[in-house]
Parts: sequence; structure tokens; C-alpha cells
Amino acid sequence: MFIVGIGCKKTIDPGGGPCACSPTIESYLSLSIKGSNGSDLLNVTNTGAYSKDQIQLYFIDKSGTVQPVEFQIRQAFSYGTTTYAFNQLFSSRMASLAQININTFFLKLGDRQPLELNLKMNGFKAEKLLANQIEVPLETSAPNDDVYIKSIFSLKL
Repeated sequence: MFIVGIGCKKTIDPGGGPCACSPTIESYLSLSIKGSNGSDLLNVTNTGAYSKDQIQLYFIDKSGTVQPVEFQIRQAFSYGTTTYAFNQLFSSRMASLAQININTFFLKLGDRQPLELNLKMNGFKAEKLLANQIEVPLETSAPNDDVYIKSIFSLKL
């Protein structure tokens, strides 16, 4: 009988890549969009909200061609005693483009003029988001220890 054990030796090297048993880290942008009255504009059951088909996210490449950026609409969620009541525009593609210095994007909601979005990354973390040169704040409605909700940008139109 021959037995082979496969294991993963972790090294303490902050610049090293993940080993086979480590979870991969994905950079992303998560953005809630709220109306002036605080309503969720990504929840189609709300008046004035936008469906995914009414939203365009794109950048303009060096040749002037519009390049769409993939995104999803994530539903509001709760876990444990924490609840986040807003849907979110979620894009890992936008974050990965920002990591290679494509930082200017456009977000078109229905018939509105496109918003110019500028995304600054710090490693895998979306650090700063500007909409038409105005800083979009991070969500503050969660307990201090809720890292995920505190990484959601909250755009109020």
C-alpha cells in the first residue's frame, strides 16, 4: 500500500502568491445608489429605480472606443444581526482595470447624463471613488467591525 500526503507549506512572504489551499483575494467595487430621499435606486420595486438593463458602466480606451465593464446587481442582505438594506452595483472588472491604471469610468443610469467615476485602488482595496470629481463616501450604517459593509461606497443622487 502506497500513501501520498499532499500538503501546503505556507511561507511568510508578503509578496508571494497564494498557495493552493489559500483563498484567492479578489478586488472589487461595491456601490449602492440612493435617491435624494434615501430610497434604493437599484431596487426595481422602488419608484425611479434602475434595472440592470437601464445601467451602463464603461470606459473609453486610448483609441476612443467605448468599452463596456461587466457588473452585477447584488441584492440587499443580512447575516447574523447585521442587515444591509440596499442593492449594490458590484464590479470586480472595474477594480482590476483600476489596478492597471485605467481609473476613469462612466456610469449611465437610464436617461441621465453619465457620471464620470474615478476609482483609486490601494492593492486589492477600493480606496477612493469620485463621481463627477466629488468624493463618494463609504457606507457608515454598519457596526465598526463589519469590514464588508464598510467597503461599500454610497452614492446619493
